[in-house]
Amino acid sequence: MLRNIILFLCFTYSVIPSGYSQDRTSSPEEIINGVTLAMHSFDYDLDYGEKVDEIAALGAEWIQVNVKFYQENIYSSRIVSLEGYDGYWRQFEEILVRAKQNDLKVSILPIILLSQAQGSNWRGLIEPYDLEKWFRYYNKLIQRIALLAEKHEVEMLTVGSELVNLQQYVSHWENLIENVREVFSGKLNYAANWDAYAELQFLDKLDYLGISGYFDLTESTSPSAWSLRSSWNTIKKQILAFQKERNIPIIFTELGYTSQDGTNMHPWNYYASDVVDLEEQKACYKAFIDVWGSEKNFHGVMFYDWYAEGGPTDTGYTIRNKPAEKIVKDWFEQIRK
Repeated sequence: MLRNIILFLCFTYSVIPSGYSQDRTSSPEEIINGVTLAMHSFDYDLDYGEKVDEIAALGAEWIQVNVKFYQENIYSSRIVSLEGYDGYWRQFEEILVRAKQNDLKVSILPIILLSQAQGSNWRGLIEPYDLEKWFRYYNKLIQRIALLAEKHEVEMLTVGSELVNLQQYVSHWENLIENVREVFSGKLNYAANWDAYAELQFLDKLDYLGISGYFDLTESTSPSAWSLRSSWNTIKKQILAFQKERNIPIIFTELGYTSQDGTNMHPWNYYASDVVDLEEQKACYKAFIDVWGSEKNFHGVMFYDWYAEGGPTDTGYTIRNKPAEKIVKDWFEQIRK
């Protein structure tokens, strides 16, 4: 009798009833805590190794490598490589090797840029004349990245980043994801823009939803700590509600602030000001960590980015040698405890 009861209980808890899905969104076993290293340089002999070492020394457990590729304009159907691009692929692999030597977990995020952008056009507005041709080029590109990712035991790959206009072609994305899973055994995400994540219709094919978290926070160039936290608390409620509704773990595949005056107003605008404001950058990072850092349903963030030299006169996104660096380092140390 006892044996039958045990068998019944084992069967009951090992089988998921039809129409029911396990909750993937609560109490993550691991918080993804990383820093982005974007491959911005056009010098394909540049050694990124020192920056990889610095990210590891900062206390990050993850590094996200942003790799960029080009098409001419938003209507182009062909994604092109620049002259001498073989060197870029070698450089990319060298970063993956160095990351693993530092015991860093790795995420790869490919980005499509416009070589001859007009006005305010950007990748979110890409709408190629020949959609099928564009996706053939893109599939080929992502497949090559996926093969390298598998070769170097990469933990996660982003299948697309901020391609807002193209997100509607659900069957194309589902086909791409299926092809990637045939060659890559790690986790997959799609990095949606901060104002377009709710539109995605292929989330069930992914392991994570990524968000580029450049949310506008206040309308002040001198925001109070309270106002920054208040804005993030409102955003957090919306994101966690969506995470629960769609049963998909959400991470910030990019989250960063320049050290420019007013960066909190439009964090996506890296030309907002030429006035250095190290304290506002620090305050923005602190507000994010204060609101999200101890949230039990928080799955992780990749802080953007570590490429530039940084320092007290730099107005870019990097936190290298700036007050915000200590805020991030302290949080990484807290997570490790």
